Amino acid sequence: KLFKPSRERAKVAWVSSRLRSSFGTMVEMAGESFDHTITEGNLQAVRFTLKPGQALIGEAGCMLFLDPGIEWESRMADGTMHQEKQGWWDSIKAGAARVFSNESLFYTWFTNKDTVPRNMAVASTNVGCMQHIKLHELPESTIIAQSGAFVCSSVGVRLSIELVKKFGAGFFGGEGFILQRIVGEEGSAAEVFLHGGGQIIRKELNNEELTIETGALFAFTRGIDYDVGFPGFANALIGGNVFTTRLRGTGSVWIQSAAYANLLDTIIQAIPVKQENNNNSSD
Repeated sequence: KLFKPSRERAKVAWVSSRLRSSFGTMVEMAGESFDHTITEGNLQAVRFTLKPGQALIGEAGCMLFLDPGIEWESRMADGTMHQEKQGWWDSIKAGAARVFSNESLFYTWFTNKDTVPRNMAVASTNVGCMQHIKLHELPESTIIAQSGAFVCSSVGVRLSIELVKKFGAGFFGGEGFILQRIVGEEGSAAEVFLHGGGQIIRKELNNEELTIETGALFAFTRGIDYDVGFPGFANALIGGNVFTTRLRGTGSVWIQSAAYANLLDTIIQAIPVKQENNNNSSD
């Protein structure tokens, strides 16, 4: 009994050292780019080959398959490389931010604990395409995406919320008032995989203006400002577009051809409605 406390302290110290060593390996591998392949078609998946010690951070439920040797765990903290500096309150705030941006409360961390490369794959539950984004190639290593776009990333990618400041853009723009702000940390590979509806088109603006369909805005970089436009009563009545999304500035814009909300509306409209017989028959 006299030696029990010291044995318990030694056990806790050993477990803590193993955790620090494991996460230290992840941080060392954070600068390594992913060896990946995106499948073709409109129901895309991404296949990864993780090097020994390399980790991938995914949205809960994104996993398609895992090779033996890849272990996973759920964490509330964001994808920062400095997990040891993030307390429980910071973890709660990071999880709450994801919930508000239409993601899950927890991330899933996949780590190759084997001594050889191992394969895994992730996919989205919606119809559409995967977009591989290298954040360090964008202004401020940041992209602003529609809520629910995040699928997975490398270690060193932080996800938080971006509030739409203009009431009209948030209410009529088709994206809501809360978007996802995804930032890559210095020293990391800063790779993120996003999922959008239908096909994704990337356009570059150089102090220009672009008008797109409401709900078609998928993502954009810093330097782009967006608002809603009104084409006029005649155009709205004849063309069917009461509001449009108007983008201005310099940067990159990603446009999706089939927004989820529009797809759901189309499906709902095609559901047959049961016709009730109001004729009362008498015996």
